[in-house]
Amino acid sequence: MKRALLLLALAASVALALALPWGPLWIGPGALAALAVRRWGGGNPRSAAPPPAAAPGGERAQETHRLRQMVESLDTAVIAVDADHRLLYLNPAGQALLHLSEKPIVGARLTALARVPELARELDRLATAATVRLDRLELADGRVWQLELVALDDPPGSAAVLARDITGLARLENLRRDFIAAVSHELRTPLTSIRGYAELLREDAAASPEQRREFVETIAANARRLERLAQDLVTLSSLETGQYPFHFQLLDPGQLLAPAVAVLAPLAAERGCRLRVEAAASGCVRADADALHRVLLNLIENAILHGGAGAEIFVAGRPAALESGKQAYRLEVRDTGAGIGSADQARVFERFYRVDRSHARANGGSGLGLALVKHIVREHGGEVSVTSQLGQGSTFVCTLPQAPGAAPSSSHV
Repeated sequence: MKRALLLLALAASVALALALPWGPLWIGPGALAALAVRRWGGGNPRSAAPPPAAAPGGERAQETHRLRQMVESLDTAVIAVDADHRLLYLNPAGQALLHLSEKPIVGARLTALARVPELARELDRLATAATVRLDRLELADGRVWQLELVALDDPPGSAAVLARDITGLARLENLRRDFIAAVSHELRTPLTSIRGYAELLREDAAASPEQRREFVETIAANARRLERLAQDLVTLSSLETGQYPFHFQLLDPGQLLAPAVAVLAPLAAERGCRLRVEAAASGCVRADADALHRVLLNLIENAILHGGAGAEIFVAGRPAALESGKQAYRLEVRDTGAGIGSADQARVFERFYRVDRSHARANGGSGLGLALVKHIVREHGGEVSVTSQLGQGSTFVCTLPQAPGAAPSSSHV
């Protein structure tokens, strides 16, 4: 009966581990029970417990073998050590989790624990005959483990660990949480403005026609801001999931600069910026013309909105040689504005990240422009970067692989 219960518990653990590969990890004591069964089979002679007397030798051996195979095949790490951190048991998943090229000898000190001091401390804290549930264990190297520690009474002071690396899941959860918070924050300002001015229109009967027109224009501007946010969110989602409908062709990216500058010339004039094409050398890349046009619009608009009155903005495109020796085409948007601090430069391509939040929000941007640029350029096999110094402006560069020897299409945008 005891073995049947152990087998049932282990089977439930395996089923749950396979059924919830991305959910909260809860393995339970089933796999730990298998450790005890393994010891019946001689895995650790010093602590071997006798099998039930009623069990025939052949049946006991088969049962132990099956249980051992199940634990060995788990994708959850199972590690057992004694009070001195000498190894009692380690399955292949545990060996992989500890980055061990070879499986340690049973009875030898598990020196790999020295590389995971957080786990070693939890093992030392484990009270006899107690179970410590740790939802997550964050390691100094950035990894996140989900684990359960269980005290074993044979030998005294020994413990078993069930662990799984959930670093990717934890990162995904953080991104999702931050994304929801950022979207909620971005929606709040225009929605509050729309509601406020709509209430003024409804309740302020004494408002002049000019005031009412101003109220309506403010509502319309915020509605456009919401529309742009929704469109950018849909585009970003399609880019991240690989569903964006790219239409690649051979084209000359130098021909895209003037149309992009023409679109944003009125905004630059309104903001008191001087905008011009500095260079538009010919080249040939395999690209989606509309997507690259959007990249240029986002970069130029970003320079206008953050450059400030009096800033000069230069747009350039020219062939370039990479350090690897390969040929590329370099799109560059340079401004003489306030610049970006070194701490912010690494994050400007994140969704909703803003160097100056109050100023950027007042400009009406969606906060997704540079994130879209990053994804579009990478889908073209290129890279995007920024260099900047406070008070000396910023330079955004997109480097696209050239397609030498091919004739570009004559019509793009």
